[in-house]
Amino acid sequence: MKNLVYIFILLIQFSFGQTADESSQKVFEIANEMYKKGDYENAIQKYEYIEKSLKQESADLYFNLGNSYYKLNKVAPSTYYYEKALLLEPNNKAIKTNLAFAQKRTIDNIKVIEELGFTRFIKSVTSVFSINTWTWLSVIFSVLTLLSFALFLYKEESNIKRFSFVSIFVALFLVIVSFLSANFLTNFQKKDKPAIIFEDTVEVKAEPKEDADNAFTLHEGTKVFVKETLDNYKRIQLTDKTEGWVLSSAIKEVR
Repeated sequence: MKNLVYIFILLIQFSFGQTADESSQKVFEIANEMYKKGDYENAIQKYEYIEKSLKQESADLYFNLGNSYYKLNKVAPSTYYYEKALLLEPNNKAIKTNLAFAQKRTIDNIKVIEELGFTRFIKSVTSVFSINTWTWLSVIFSVLTLLSFALFLYKEESNIKRFSFVSIFVALFLVIVSFLSANFLTNFQKKDKPAIIFEDTVEVKAEPKEDADNAFTLHEGTKVFVKETLDNYKRIQLTDKTEGWVLSSAIKEVR
């Protein structure tokens, strides 16, 4: 009886999942038609309905939202959604190109200080896949390791034994690489909190209080990184490593 109940629950969940996916796909297609006709504001409403009400996300959805806001000359939201799309598909050239166009519309021209060579190399390698993909790869390679070990134990043919012996070490190496990559990306994402300035002009404070001295000024669309939250303020860092405090309401975190 319990098994029947579990199966019934799974069928309901599957049915609702399919319905949500089908609904979001239909709305997405309607929004795309609106975008093609130049009806960007209504297209945005449809895209955001998918994101906020249907709780769906994809690089295509965020990319189209970025494009729609870009067409309306809204710098902050276009940059914001391009950044969200890039998180899901970090090697997508179209997203990178459109993000670069959106960033050219920002007022602030902040120097980018490159990271050390080794750190940059590790990031570029691990960002090829998402955390979920690396995790699944580690599971797959773990299974392959066990299968190779089983072959080595139970097969008598010398060719199969040699092949399985080599496969054990290759698969084990790939398990370690995929596991470490997933772990690195997880730790990186905990520390790396990109955000976009959403107000036209923001006075960045030297301290997290209203009467503190103004350290510098930022404008809509500028990308920053959140380092700390204290009451209604967030400590931000720019790409040139300059830091200061802004009201939490002035920015919108990408991740």
